[in-house]
Amino acid sequence: MSECRTDNACESGKSCNCPKCQQVEGCTMAEEILHLAKCAKHELLKEKMKKLLETKMGKTLDKVAEVAVEGILTRMQHKKAKKQACEQYKEDLMTAFMS
Repeated sequence: MSECRTDNACESGKSCNCPKCQQVEGCTMAEEILHLAKCAKHELLKEKMKKLLETKMGKTLDKVAEVAVEGILTRMQHKKAKKQACEQYKEDLMTAFMS
């Protein structure tokens, strides 16, 4: 595991990626293992919730996801058209100055 410094903080990062891992004070192996177990419990609970949500409302969430994807694609097309119009304006402006 990690080596302790005199200020009782861990030298290296935690093996877990949860946001609270950076806030864990102390760095004994026992503390790290307890924290890791707590994170694993949360991850497992989240996985179980995902499965239940899929079972109970998967079709609805599929529809919501489809609407959201269509929305973002439309938005991206509008941004692209706006950028192209802006670039065309700049080119036309430069052409006007050069003539």
